[in-house]
Amino acid sequence: MILSNSRTLLEDISEAKNFGYSEEFMFRKDKLIGRLNDVSYKKEECQLVEYCVHENASDPSEQSILFLIECVDGTKGCLSSAYGIYAEAELLEFCLSLRKKFN
Repeated sequence: MILSNSRTLLEDISEAKNFGYSEEFMFRKDKLIGRLNDVSYKKEECQLVEYCVHENASDPSEQSILFLIECVDGTKGCLSSAYGIYAEAELLEFCLSLRKKFN
């Protein structure tokens, strides 16, 4: 496991980059889009490797979630989002439903 909820979100992003998860994904219209490579990926082209929920130390109601995702072309990256009451439901549903392994 790369991620740890004992670290901050930014510390986990830094750790993920050390393991090659360098792409920064955005979620738009049921697809992931790489900020760096400008490639869009459909759900069937991605796999969820790992995820972790983080709480803000000064305000536990402020939660975030970090996903590590690998795409069929070998691109590896991160996607973060609010979690809990501020979560974007479509994004969470998309990421949590990603396949675990490519066919």
